[in-house]
Amino acid sequence: MKKLIASLSVALVVGLAGCSAPTSSETQPGSAVEDSTPEQQAEEKSTGGPVAFGESVEVAKDAGARLTVTIGAPADLDPAQASFPPEVGKYVAVDARAELLAGAIDNISDDEFTLVDAQGNRYEPATVSLDNMFLHLLTEGEPVSGTIVYDVPVDATGFTVEYAPTDSNEQPMGVLGTWK
Repeated sequence: MKKLIASLSVALVVGLAGCSAPTSSETQPGSAVEDSTPEQQAEEKSTGGPVAFGESVEVAKDAGARLTVTIGAPADLDPAQASFPPEVGKYVAVDARAELLAGAIDNISDDEFTLVDAQGNRYEPATVSLDNMFLHLLTEGEPVSGTIVYDVPVDATGFTVEYAPTDSNEQPMGVLGTWK
């Protein structure tokens, strides 16, 4: 169901992107800029981090879309908040916030975010309920927020979150933001 909604959102973005007027952006598509000094921005421009949890990363995507994304620190999720028990060990959740700064329309989805532990193990988002999915169609000036949940081993620590979206043709853009 989540993939269907994401596919429909991407199709809508692709369809509407052709209707928008060309926009100019100082940041190249596929790059990210950290909220920091100009010297730090120059260093971080191509990687989008890592930045500390709670800090924002500005990302330039294709079709003139520019957005800011913020990821909070990972914390254990109370199992009572989930409709399903964890399969691997425990649930870890991060608060996410995104806002479209420029561009006609864009989307953001929890499946664009990967949790990485200190040993390099990678975890995809888990569906714990249909109420808290982080899947949004972004319109300029309207911030969205939600929670992204991961099912991880009980002893997993040292988390990093990576943001690796796809472009309007569903091609990977690489990691554009990292929070540590």
